[in-house]
Amino acid sequence: MQEFVFLPDRKADAQSSFDTLSQTVSGTARISMSLQAAAPGRGGFTKSSLEAANNSIKASAKSASDDSKEIEIVDFVERTGAVLLSAAEIPSPKQFKSGSIHPVIYYQPAVAEVRVGRSKLKLSSGPAATDFLQIKLQFSDTGRPVKNAVANLRLVGESEVSAVSDEDGVVTFGIRIPSVSGARLLVEPGFAGHWGFMEANATFASGDVVDIERINLTSTKDALRYMIAQGGPADGVGVRVGVVDSGVGPHTDLPNVDGDEDSSIGHGTHVAGIIAGKGANSLGGVAPGVDILSYRVFADPSTGIARNFEIHRAIEQAVEDGCHLVNLSLKSEFPLAPKQDDPVISRALEDAAEAGTLCVAAAGNDFRRFVAFPARHKDALAVSAVGWEPGMPANAFDRWTVTDDRSTVDSDIFFANFSNEGVDSTRVDLTGPGAGIVSTVPGDTYAPMSGTSMACPAIVGAISRLLSANPAVLDLPADQTRTDAFRHLIKQNLVKAGFNRVRQGGGTLE
Repeated sequence: MQEFVFLPDRKADAQSSFDTLSQTVSGTARISMSLQAAAPGRGGFTKSSLEAANNSIKASAKSASDDSKEIEIVDFVERTGAVLLSAAEIPSPKQFKSGSIHPVIYYQPAVAEVRVGRSKLKLSSGPAATDFLQIKLQFSDTGRPVKNAVANLRLVGESEVSAVSDEDGVVTFGIRIPSVSGARLLVEPGFAGHWGFMEANATFASGDVVDIERINLTSTKDALRYMIAQGGPADGVGVRVGVVDSGVGPHTDLPNVDGDEDSSIGHGTHVAGIIAGKGANSLGGVAPGVDILSYRVFADPSTGIARNFEIHRAIEQAVEDGCHLVNLSLKSEFPLAPKQDDPVISRALEDAAEAGTLCVAAAGNDFRRFVAFPARHKDALAVSAVGWEPGMPANAFDRWTVTDDRSTVDSDIFFANFSNEGVDSTRVDLTGPGAGIVSTVPGDTYAPMSGTSMACPAIVGAISRLLSANPAVLDLPADQTRTDAFRHLIKQNLVKAGFNRVRQGGGTLE
C-alpha cells in the first residue's frame, strides 16, 4: 500500500473535499476509513467533517463493483481539507477536476547525523568480557563514571566496533586485543551532560581511562552564546513561536512551553532550549520570554521521520494558534533535485505567510549541497550553520564540524562542514551558530548537538528578540503585510558574518 495526500482547492470545506474524492473514484474504487481515523479523538476530524467523510464513503460504495480497488482515508486536516489516503493505486492526477493528489514525502530532523547510535550497535560475541579490549570513561573534573555513552573505535584497515559504557563507565569493545595504536576513538555526546570525545590517532591499552569534559559554560561559551548574547527574562516577551519537531520537554528550564512532549529523541527539546531556555549560568536561550507551542511530527523515535502531511497540519495549526514564527529544523529525507517542490508543505507555508506567520527553516546538512526543502521555499527563511572553534573542548566530539573556511570578521568562526549552501539556484537567507551548540535535552540535562537544526532556532530566537523590541511591527494585523514587515525588520538588523552570500545570505543576527 502507498500513501498519498489529496489537497483540495483553496478555501474548500470538508464536504467539498470529500465530494471531490467520491466523484473522482466513482465507478473505479471504493472509499473506506481506517480504524485510526474513525476512532474518536484519533484523527483530525470534527463531527461535521467525519459526517462528510462517511457520506463520501457511502456514495463510493453505491457506484463500486465487487472488484473495485479500495482507497482508505487515514487522516484529515480540518483547516485546509487535506486528506491522507492509503491505496495500492491512486487515480491519475488528470482525473481530478479540482484539487490535486500528491505522494507522501518523508522528512527528518536537520541535525548533522554522524553518530553511531545505539540502534546500530552490533552485539559482541565471545565467552567472557575479560579478554575483550576495555576502556573506562570518566568525567575529567570529578573522576565519576560516564554512564550509558556510545563509544566507537575504528582500527587501521577500517574495521569498526562500538559499545555502550556500563554503570562503572566501562566500555567493552568486541575485539580480543590488549591494546590499539593509530585508531580513531569517538565517544558521542549523550544526555549525561558531557561533550563527548574524539581522537583521530589514539593509542591505548585495555584498562586505560579516558577523561570526558563535562558541559560547563560558566568559563567558556559555546558558539551560540559567543555569537548571540544570552537573553534576559524580557527578551521575546509577547512573541509566540511554534516548534514543529519531536515535541518538547518536559524540562525544568522550559516552563514556557505548551503542547506535545518530546518523543524521547531530544531534538525538539534541544531546539526549544536554544530559542527560549531559562537556564542559569550561561545555559539560557536567546529569548527566554518567548511562549513556545510544541507540535510533535517526529512521533516515532525508532524511525525519526515524519510525513509531509503531519508537517502540513502542524504549520497550519501553528497559524491557527496565533504563532508569529514557526521553527522548522527539518528537511526532506532524500536528496531530491534543487527545484523539487512538495505542494503539501508549500500550501502550508503559503498559508502561513498570508496569515502573518513567518516560517524559518534549516538549510540542511548535506555537506555543501543545495539548500534543502522546505528551507528553499520562497515563503521560508533558509538558515545555514557556522561554528566558533574556541567554544568546544580540545577533544570534543563535535570538533568534526570544524573547517578552514573562516570568517573575514572573526577568524575563530568557521563555516560548518556539514552545512548546505545557496547553490544550484537555491538561496541561503542568513546564517547562525550551529556547531557544538549546548541546549536542553530530556531528563533535565543539557547536551551539545550540531546541525542547521541548531542554527535555525538560534536565528528564530534572535528574530523573537527583534519583534519583542518592536511592538509596532509585532502588533500589525495578522496578514501578508505583517510577514513582509517581519522580513524587512530582519533585513534592517543583519550584520555581516564574514562569508560570501552563497553561505551567509544577507548575514546574521546578534
